[in-house]
Amino acid sequence: MKPSFVYFDLDNTLLNHISAERNAQEQTYKQYPELQEVSLDEWHDKYKAINHILWEKYQRDEIDRHALHKARFHQTMSEMNMDTGRSEEIGRFYMHSYRNFWTWVDGAQSVLERVSSKVQSGIITNGFKETQELKFEKLNLKAYCNPLLITEEIGKLKPHPIVFDVATEKAGVPREEILYVGDSFSSDIVGGKNAGWQTAWFTALIDKEESRNGYTDISADFEFEDFDELLSYLEL
Repeated sequence: MKPSFVYFDLDNTLLNHISAERNAQEQTYKQYPELQEVSLDEWHDKYKAINHILWEKYQRDEIDRHALHKARFHQTMSEMNMDTGRSEEIGRFYMHSYRNFWTWVDGAQSVLERVSSKVQSGIITNGFKETQELKFEKLNLKAYCNPLLITEEIGKLKPHPIVFDVATEKAGVPREEILYVGDSFSSDIVGGKNAGWQTAWFTALIDKEESRNGYTDISADFEFEDFDELLSYLEL
C-alpha cells in the first residue's frame, strides 16, 4: 500500500548528527587541555559509549535529562582519570559547538522537498525540546513538515507505543498508510512496525548489526543507503 503520510526521524536521517558530534568533540578536545591526556579517538570512543548507556537509562526513566547532561562528561572524564573540575563547563562548551556543525545528511534535503510536496510529511524525534527546535529552525523543517513531534513533549521516548499513538492521531490517516523513515532499528523500525506502520530503514550512517541489537524477527519494509532510492520506492 502506498503511504498517504510519511514521518521522518531527525538525527542521522535528515540531520547528520554523527559528523556534528565528531566536529564538536574535536573542537572541545582542542579547547581543554585536561582532555588531551588521551588521544582524540580514545576520548571520543569513551564518551560515545558512556553517552549511549546514559541515554538508555534516560529512556527507561532511570535518570532525568539534567542528570544525563551532567553525567556524560563528568563520568567520561572520571573513568579516564582526568580532572573533572571543569566537566560541566566542558559540557556546555560542547553543546554550543555542536550547534555550529548541524548540516543535512547528503541528499536528504532535496528528497524531503520532493516527498513533502507530494505526500503529507512530519517529523518524530527523540531529544531535548530546545535543542531539537533549534535544529528545526536550522534546517527550516517547518517549510516541509507538520507535525514536528519531539518525544520529550509527549513524555516518552521512541519506541514507546504512546509516541506512535500520538503521531498516528496527528497524522489523521489509518496506521497502515503511515511510513516511518529512520536510522535506528530499535527506536524507528521496531517502534514503527509495532505501531502497525510501514517502515523504511536508512542505513548509510550506522553500523547495521549494532543498530539491530539482536532483533532478528522484525524487518523493515524497505532498506536504503541513498535518498534517491527512497524516491524510487515511493514512486516519486
